[in-house]
Amino acid sequence: MWSKLRVKIRELITEKLRDRIDIHLTRYHDAHDDYGEIWITLDGKKIFGGGYYHWYLTPLPSELLNEFSIQHGFHEDFYKTQINSEFVKEIMELGIHETSHILINLDNYINTSFEEILNSNNPIYKAFSIIDRRLGKRRFINIQLSESEHPLVKIFYELRQECFR
Repeated sequence: MWSKLRVKIRELITEKLRDRIDIHLTRYHDAHDDYGEIWITLDGKKIFGGGYYHWYLTPLPSELLNEFSIQHGFHEDFYKTQINSEFVKEIMELGIHETSHILINLDNYINTSFEEILNSNNPIYKAFSIIDRRLGKRRFINIQLSESEHPLVKIFYELRQECFR
């Protein structure tokens, strides 16, 4: 299942960046629960990632842990194109992701309309929409990033900007 998803995602990446960006998933088979991690590389260097242990071993600010669903990473907003929960937005901006947050978002990405993806406030959807082959120069010029934009979105924006020069 993962290898098919990876191929589909890579096919959506603009041809100019396809050889530079890669997505990796691993499972720790020796771990008692078989969990692993997922990460994205640019030119072989890790630029983004998350995992089960990353989620549970990174201390979250106590005010963000007011809901069981957020504390355990199951809040539905982690997987939506439009995040409504301010707590989920803040956690994602901190760069704290559980494996399923990234994996399910990537799976949903390939099955969601490009218009919806392009207008997403979910940093995973938004980042991948910027490097998507369906994004043309005219639409790209109209994309405005905020100062507080997720680091992955900023990195992919700069890469795509180079493609259009």
